[in-house]
Amino acid sequence: MTLRIPQIRVDFPTELSPFRDQVEESTRTFVRRFGLVPDEVARRHHERSLLGTLMSRAYPHAGRTELALVTDWISCMLVLDDQFDETDLGKDPERLRAVCREVLGWLTPDGSVAEAAPDAAEHSVVTAFRPAFADLWRRTRPYTSDAWRTRLAGHIGAFFDTCAWEAENRLTGRTPELDEYIAMRGRALMPYLDLIEVTTHFEIPAEIYRLPVFTELNQSLSDADLWTNDLFSCEKEALLGDPHNLVVVHRHAHGTDLQTAADAVGEMVQGRVTTFTDLSRTFPDTPLRDSLDPSLLAPLARHVAGLRSWLTGQLRWRYETRRFDPTRPEVTSAAGSTPL
Repeated sequence: MTLRIPQIRVDFPTELSPFRDQVEESTRTFVRRFGLVPDEVARRHHERSLLGTLMSRAYPHAGRTELALVTDWISCMLVLDDQFDETDLGKDPERLRAVCREVLGWLTPDGSVAEAAPDAAEHSVVTAFRPAFADLWRRTRPYTSDAWRTRLAGHIGAFFDTCAWEAENRLTGRTPELDEYIAMRGRALMPYLDLIEVTTHFEIPAEIYRLPVFTELNQSLSDADLWTNDLFSCEKEALLGDPHNLVVVHRHAHGTDLQTAADAVGEMVQGRVTTFTDLSRTFPDTPLRDSLDPSLLAPLARHVAGLRSWLTGQLRWRYETRRFDPTRPEVTSAAGSTPL
């Protein structure tokens, strides 16, 4: 079937970095240099994803160096995610957990880079991704504190926990419950929201980051982004028989067809967009603003603007990218991406 994507209304304008073409090319060079796209199929899939365009819309005011860095981050993470979702690794939770533990061990709070153990017998994914993550960690360290690096590693670890949970479900043929899926799905965007602080050269103080209203600001944006992702990728994932998609889960929970489920998810997305929009326009409220050091107000406003750019940028990009193309040969054949 050809799914009709529900219209999502966003009130903020879309912007685009002038460095889009440069970072599109530099991130393609990055994945080739580290062997993360080992053949023509993988290379073509990465290039058609237009991740440089996504990040140029999500971080339109970033400097060229910072934009190239965050674009390489998303390239590395999404190529890794493809390994988790579309190869046999995604149905082997124990092997997947071992890979995730290894990757998390590279993300040291002090920014140091761990070297490979000599003659270690490792999964090929670990061998391929270690030097790429080492490069990212070295380049990220000058912009960040130990506290920020600890937070990023925690968010990546939470995302990896979701990946292992998904692998368990694929192994047993289980479709998640709706509320369960929503809770687990909401973790995936947080590492990329952390990267806003790299591009603005401003870390959110811990006392602000822990506020319930700031948590809801992040979560409403995450839900809106990730549920939109599920709308655009549901045909592909339905073809692959992967139940980890909000449209697919909603269809299973309510016994509807895919289009009816997609329309319902579209309404859910719009609700989260509205929540985020309202919060982003009032944060920080007057009592909080009056309690803050005045020097924090301008960089905090830039951060909230960065969150808005994520919302508008990801939505525009979804009509430009071919990442979710359900006619990809490796999807229609259910063969999965090229394993590393």
